[in-house]
Parts: sequence; C-alpha cells; structure tokens
Amino acid sequence: MITSLRSSTYRLAAGAILAVLALGVFAFALPDAAQKREKAEKAAREAAAALARQKEELQAYQDEAERLRADRKALDELLRTMPSEPVGRLHWKLSQVLYDLARKHQVRLVSVKYGAPSREGAKGSLLEALDVEFSVVGVFQNLKPFMLALEGSRLPFAVASAKLDESPEGGHLTVVLRAFRQAPGAAAAEPGEGA
Repeated sequence: MITSLRSSTYRLAAGAILAVLALGVFAFALPDAAQKREKAEKAAREAAAALARQKEELQAYQDEAERLRADRKALDELLRTMPSEPVGRLHWKLSQVLYDLARKHQVRLVSVKYGAPSREGAKGSLLEALDVEFSVVGVFQNLKPFMLALEGSRLPFAVASAKLDESPEGGHLTVVLRAFRQAPGAAAAEPGEGA
C-alpha cells in the first residue's frame, strides 16, 4: 500500500507539474501566438493593399503608354499626309477653290492676301504655317453655304478666324485660313524621328 501511495503521490506531483506547464503555455504561448497571428494577418492585409495600389499604378502607366502610342501613331499619320508641296502650288490650289466657290455661291471675292510661310514653335521645327486672309461680300444666305463648302473642301487649310460684318453690299466676311506644311528638307526626315 505504501508503494501504491508513493506512486499515487508521484503521479499527483507529475500531474500538478503538467497542469502548471499547461497553464504556463495557455498564459504565455497562446497570447504570443495570437499576437503573431494578428501581426501576420495585418501584414497580409497591408501587402494586399500595396499590391492593389501597385496594380492600379501599373494600369495607369499602361493606359498612359497606350495613349502615347496612339498619339504617336496619329502624329506620324498627320506628318505622312501633310503637304510638302511648294507654297506657290498651295496658294494656287486655294485660289482656284476660292474663286470657284465664290462663283458657285454668288458671292464676290474682294481681296486675297497670302502670307509668307513662317516656322512656328521651337527652333528646328519641321512645320511651316501658311496664313491666307481673304474678304468676300454677298447676301448673308449665300455666305453660309460658301463657308460650309470651303470647310468641306479637301484643302489642307483650316479656318483660323472669321469675322462677319454688315456692309452696304450685304454681308462682309473676313476670313483667315491657316495651313501647315512640311518645311523644305523635312519631308526627307522619317516620321518618329526627333529634330
């Protein structure tokens, strides 16, 4: 019986030690594990947020790159189709169209002033601007179709400004047209090359 009492005492002591160890694990190890888990979850959330931000930034950069590619393609196409013919030929074509449209729409071309080509923007520009100012008089109902027909023509000129006044002969329209053309020597440069 003493042997069984001793073994019971040993078992009780071992059980008590194990219980104290278990309480120590619960008291120290579990809160530490919970804190580590919370830190790991917080780090995972922050990493996911950072990844989402980086994906958004990357998408913005990709969109910007695509926009720049499209702009570059449009610019190359514009430069490819931009006239490079001599100024006199452009003026001649415009004169023919102006006089034909004036006759067709029963308005009178009063004056046409051709400006000299000028380089615009920074030095080394591949473009020259040509301005042409003309005045036309006629009935108001004829001036509108005249301008619409001029804008619809295949000329490389665009309306830079227009002013409509009243005159004793009817409407007096003063228009400045502007065209851009490749400067001499620019046609040899490849589109996409910087100057």
